[in-house]
Amino acid sequence: MLREFQSAVSESLLADFKAPAPTGIVAGDPARAAARFMIHRGNVLESLVTALGHSYPAVKAVCGESNFRVLAGTFVRRHPPARPELMTYGGGFADFVAVHDAARADFPFLSDLARLEWALNEAYFAADAPALAPETLAAVPPERLGDVCFSLHAATRVVASAHPIHTIWQAISAAGGTLPDPLPERGETALVLRNSDSADALALGRGEAVFLGAVAAGAPLEKALAEAAEAEPGFDPSAALAAALSRGAFGAEVSFNPTPSGGVS
Repeated sequence: MLREFQSAVSESLLADFKAPAPTGIVAGDPARAAARFMIHRGNVLESLVTALGHSYPAVKAVCGESNFRVLAGTFVRRHPPARPELMTYGGGFADFVAVHDAARADFPFLSDLARLEWALNEAYFAADAPALAPETLAAVPPERLGDVCFSLHAATRVVASAHPIHTIWQAISAAGGTLPDPLPERGETALVLRNSDSADALALGRGEAVFLGAVAAGAPLEKALAEAAEAEPGFDPSAALAAALSRGAFGAEVSFNPTPSGGVS
């Protein structure tokens, strides 16, 4: 009985504002109890919509306050929190936006912008962990270097899009920022990293994007660099690897491809 009652209250808190309060909540005047419940319902929805606004400020800025509240409110009712931690709430918002007809029609890039903002949120709250030290890589025998497999650092994300999401995010995030007009007609890949007190996103060139994407997919170093060189003529593998190391993009541990490739030239 208690479980059923709790479920009824939980479902009612996220119901439409016009929906009646569940019966039997408190003793006393039913009308007064219902009025208090409606206030509680409004507070619950408001807190969750506000939490989404903090996690997705650029999406909110693009949509506008009122449109974002409608979009976020619909998401909250369909996807309530599964855990009592607001910092973990909203991970499915990008997928929700991707199938929301009005949002997709008005702003085709909006779901990818949400993916970028959630990657920033994940990076900020990721567990502390050491990054790959250059001396660890230097200790690998040259003939095994091509077989090295990296993993992305716990606070590193690679977000690829057919839209210029980094340009949009950077422009909107600036003080008083607005959407670029016109929008660049190109896709972009952003590298999300955490520094000492915040998370940031950097735009990647085509070669770097392919290289880090291949690394994230588990490709050994030689294969990842080869794919990057094919994607971008003039790609500098040494510079790309040095940049990733200096940014702390890799986790501290490396492994080796079980099928040797013969090394990196």
